[in-house]
Amino acid sequence: MTERDRQYDIQIGDDAWIEFIDLDGRYAQAIDIDALLGELWPLICRLETHCVAGCCGMDAYDFTREGIATALLELDRAQLHAACMAAKEAVTAAASDVLTSATMNHVADKRVFLQLLDHLDDCITAQDCAGA
Repeated sequence: MTERDRQYDIQIGDDAWIEFIDLDGRYAQAIDIDALLGELWPLICRLETHCVAGCCGMDAYDFTREGIATALLELDRAQLHAACMAAKEAVTAAASDVLTSATMNHVADKRVFLQLLDHLDDCITAQDCAGA
């Protein structure tokens, strides 16, 4: 068995990934979700630590539990949990199954963005993320 090509996957841990879902023939359907992420931007911006999104897209972000815990140190978890719930609701209701974030320089299937929001919310609400 060969190792999966992770080029387009989003790393969320040493050996944990949100797998890319093929978008062949669907790129034209993409709608921008930056406005839908609203109050999550303070967290997302703090996660942009490996590079800048304009250069590396999602690879610029540290979505590991440790990276998120560090980013949360100066943020209000209750507010971010509410923002995450609002973002999940808005993304779920989005009129397309292909979403893009101009700010994060990324295009993905809606299910990928929802998995990322679920992961962020898990870290926001988890007690073991309380202080890295």
